[in-house]
Amino acid sequence: MRKYWKSTAIITVIVLSIGAFYVNSAMSATQYPAFVIKKQSGNVEEIKSLVLEGGYYEGNSLNYTYTHLKINSDGSEYREGSSLIEQLIGQPSPFIKEMQETYRDFMRGKGQNIDSFFENDQFLAYADVKYKFNVSESSDFKFAISIFDKDNGNTASYNIKVPDSSVVDHIFVEDVQMVDNELKMITSNTIRENDKYYNDKHIYTINVSNGKIISNEVIFSIPDSQEELQSDAQLIQTDPKQANEHLVFLKTESKFIPQEESDRIDVLSKKLVSYNLKTKEINTIELSENLKDKQVSFFDGSTIYFTEFSEQKLVVTPLSIENNQAGSEFTIQLSNASSNEEPPIIIVKGSKLYAINQILNLKTKASVAVVNVKTGETLYEGEVVRKNTPESMEEFELFIYQMSVK
Repeated sequence: MRKYWKSTAIITVIVLSIGAFYVNSAMSATQYPAFVIKKQSGNVEEIKSLVLEGGYYEGNSLNYTYTHLKINSDGSEYREGSSLIEQLIGQPSPFIKEMQETYRDFMRGKGQNIDSFFENDQFLAYADVKYKFNVSESSDFKFAISIFDKDNGNTASYNIKVPDSSVVDHIFVEDVQMVDNELKMITSNTIRENDKYYNDKHIYTINVSNGKIISNEVIFSIPDSQEELQSDAQLIQTDPKQANEHLVFLKTESKFIPQEESDRIDVLSKKLVSYNLKTKEINTIELSENLKDKQVSFFDGSTIYFTEFSEQKLVVTPLSIENNQAGSEFTIQLSNASSNEEPPIIIVKGSKLYAINQILNLKTKASVAVVNVKTGETLYEGEVVRKNTPESMEEFELFIYQMSVK
């Protein structure tokens, strides 16, 4: 038995460590406050499928704690209250968790980036980029693709070498779509040529039956920022569970102006560009003067939603990409809404728009609203509040960084 003493000791240490972890978690879990979504008006059923994810800070800048939590209509849950494995790898988003529960075999070994997944009635697809990482550079880029056919229960998996990867410095997946049984990977590629860097927006089209790349198109090639001038092309946020035939990009050119008190960035030009994944047509979306200064917040596949603050209200303007016509504006009451704060997060699902202020602290409220986008009617108003608020509180901040609707 002597030869097993090391193994026995190691197992004992592991068991004691895990036990200590759960004891410590149980003792420390109560130090964080609970949060709830408090109804002010409307039907509470409207937020039953809403999930907020955020970070909680407590204390001043020299002495603070920070933790992650999720908030829904039932209350809040901290990451520290989860298992050891979940804390080490992070809790998945509601979308990823649902996929893991429904398609356990397919999801095994997959990453947690929502943008790498696509689902419709027939297929569940996953696309990511694998590479070798050295001290100075990355190499051997390959697409890792899996496609599950719901009709026959079969999964096809491919590892495909990235074309022209010798000049690629980095790639990440921004979206995955399927059009006419062809997989479309939308990626952001950092390209290195002759000591110069570019950011390319690529669309790789892949034949799902044989795993061959049919085409590789560059929609934009943005040079690296030079001195004060900055260029960028951003894919506008969409619902990750919705199939879209169109993509919309916001292309901007800005100038960085250093100042003594605070630096300033002036936008020199801004334009929206749509790309049809089926016809491969690229069109510039003309913006009226009253839309040019508004923020582009969301795209639901057919309509772009612009937002701006006005007198502590969020003004939303829908724009149809089919006829380039703006719809009727509607307003959302968000307490303490201010252009000086982080802009609200909005999501459009079906005929409903969900909005929330990102910051809650002693001075600012985190309002939640659900609005019918067709009529502008407010279906629900509420706010995220601390449960059992003490009479005296230290400085704290709850920062909502993600919102999802199941």
